[in-house]
Amino acid sequence: MGGGRGGGGFQYQMRPQRGQDYEQPVEITLQEAYHGTTRVLQKEDQRLEVKIPVGAKTGTRVRMSGEGGPGPAGGPAGDLYLRVTVLPDPRFARQGDDLHTSLQVDLYTMVLGGEVRVPTLTGEVVLTIPAGTQNGRSFRLRGKGMPRLRKSGESGDLYARVKVRLPANLTDRQQELFEELQQLAQDQ
Repeated sequence: MGGGRGGGGFQYQMRPQRGQDYEQPVEITLQEAYHGTTRVLQKEDQRLEVKIPVGAKTGTRVRMSGEGGPGPAGGPAGDLYLRVTVLPDPRFARQGDDLHTSLQVDLYTMVLGGEVRVPTLTGEVVLTIPAGTQNGRSFRLRGKGMPRLRKSGESGDLYARVKVRLPANLTDRQQELFEELQQLAQDQ
C-alpha cells in the first residue's frame, strides 16, 4: 500500500485572482454634468484622465478597467469606479433628467402678456407669456433639460415656474390707476 513519494507534503499553487475594485468619490457641477467633463486622478506615479459622461447624475459610476488593486498570483487588476455627486445649482433643481427653475415676471407682463428670458444651461431662450397668466404657473420647455445618460440626442425638459413681481414705489399716478382698476373690478 504505497503512497507517493516520501515526505507526504502537499504543494499548493495559488491560482491567479482578480484584484480588488476601488471606489473614489468625485464631485461635479450641474454644468459639467450637462456637457460632460474630465477629472485627473493621481495613482501612485501615474496620472489618470477620466471622462465623466454627458448626463451624469448623483450615483453614476464611471468604471476604469484595470486601475484597481493588483491581482494576487499574477491575476488581472481590479477596476476603479468613480462615484459621481452632482453639486446643487443655485438656478436649477434637477429631478431625473428634468430641470426646474423660477422666474420673476413683472405684473404688467403677467396681466397683458409678453416675452421673458429664461436661463438654460446653454444660454437664454425667449418664453412667450400669455395675457392673464396666473402666479405660479409652470411652462414646459421641451428638450431644454439634462441630456439623458448614454442616450445620445435625448434630453429632459425644463420647467419654468413664473412668480409675479409686484411693482414697488408706485408713483401717485400709478396708484390712482390701480385704484381705478380695483373700482372697475368691484363694479362688475
